[in-house]
Amino acid sequence: RRRNVSVYDAVAGRVTTNGFIPDAPIVSKERDTISSTHVPLPPDQVLFKKARAPTRYEEHDIYNAYRFLGEGDELPDGDLLRALHAYCSDFYAARFGAKGARRDWRSLDETALLAMGVLIEEQAKEMLGKTGDLVFVEPED
Repeated sequence: RRRNVSVYDAVAGRVTTNGFIPDAPIVSKERDTISSTHVPLPPDQVLFKKARAPTRYEEHDIYNAYRFLGEGDELPDGDLLRALHAYCSDFYAARFGAKGARRDWRSLDETALLAMGVLIEEQAKEMLGKTGDLVFVEPED
């Protein structure tokens, strides 16, 4: 069964215009540039190509799902989520090798990634305190 491409695959750098990046590189003797089958697509291109994606207005270039959050709710920082996803992808690739890295696509879906982002941000807030001055305090043993 063939798996569909997700935005999180794109964030991990596994998606090209032709689908997933192949395991074995395809090298042409007639070209001196890399094949486009090995150039990862940016995540926003993958997102806005989805069937139910919002209309993209490049002058605004935003995804407005945050409008549906309750009062006081916030999404985790996008850079944190990208870093977290890249770390997990690299972990699976290092732990299980190239073929085993495909296992990770079930381990960190959108909900799990957002939940981990929220937990990390909340832990950081607790550790740093309101003003951030706790970063200079050593923990008591």
